[in-house]
Formats: sequence, structure tokens, C-alpha cells
Amino acid sequence: MRTIRDEVERPNEWLRRLSEDPLQYRQLLEDAGSVGRAAYRLARARCRTRPIAMNIPTRLELHAAAQELQSRVEGMPSLPSIEELVWDCESAGLVVIVPLGRAA
Repeated sequence: MRTIRDEVERPNEWLRRLSEDPLQYRQLLEDAGSVGRAAYRLARARCRTRPIAMNIPTRLELHAAAQELQSRVEGMPSLPSIEELVWDCESAGLVVIVPLGRAA
């Protein structure tokens, strides 16, 4: 699927397409199957666009991505807590950076 490949290999282009077409945020949410997994994909793409690219978002980046989704997707259910977002990702096998000595 081109979207997934672009999301990983061309994150700047993928993020630009998202911002140009608000319906793409809803599609991302539907494709991901949950707010946590959609936020993870968005946060991971943002992480990959930084000067020092990372593949793993922090819990705060995950939360910021979820907030972005909520602001772009009309009628989205209430925003899960950071802990619920992290749990959703980890239960899907997606790694999220959390502070030392602190569970999700």
C-alpha cells in the first residue's frame, strides 16, 4: 500500500498530503483501527522528519498526535488518556518511549 510506504519512506510528503486534505485524517483513523494506533502513525512520521530522525515516538508526541487527530476529525470520540494511548500502542506491538521509572 502506497500510503504506508510513503508514511515511512517519505514522511514529509505524507504529512503534507494529510494537511492538504482533512478527510485523510479520518481515513488514517479508520485504517489504523484506533485512536492510539492512528496517533502512533502520525507521531512516528513527525519523528522521522526531524534533523535527527527517530522511529519511536515519546508518550508526549503520541498524545500531541492524538490531539491533532481530534482537532481534525469531526465527531471523533473523546480523547483517551496518555496511558490508554500508550497501552493501545503497546498491545499492538508498537513501542513508545516513556520516562524511566514510570509505566505507561
